[in-house]
Amino acid sequence: MCVFMNNLKVYTKEDSISVKKENSTEVDYFIFDEYEIHLNKIPPHSIQEYHKHRAIDEAVIVVSGEIVLKWIEEGKEYSRTLTKGMIVRMGKAIHTIQNESNSFAEFNVLRTVPTGKDNREVIKNDKVLGRD
Repeated sequence: MCVFMNNLKVYTKEDSISVKKENSTEVDYFIFDEYEIHLNKIPPHSIQEYHKHRAIDEAVIVVSGEIVLKWIEEGKEYSRTLTKGMIVRMGKAIHTIQNESNSFAEFNVLRTVPTGKDNREVIKNDKVLGRD
């Protein structure tokens, strides 16, 4: 249950939309007005379907284990193994994620819909120090 503390909100699994996909990947979707975060647990030897996004900017953050990212550019398939701490932005590439290992792997996904506005300065300089 989401706990509201004035401006701060704490979410738990119960606040998510939990899905077990056909390939047995377990996903907890947290969908907000301007972005989405989902937590994924992909079982050993499983493959997600190839897909792409028209408007969404998707970033994948590997939390544990290793996953194999495959993508297609100009008709050619590429592959890269991703491990804990690695981040990839998908762009408009057709892509899939696979777990070729004998262990579960976990990754988080951040999805936004870009507005075309460069907000890097706001993001870098928005922190205000102090307890007031």
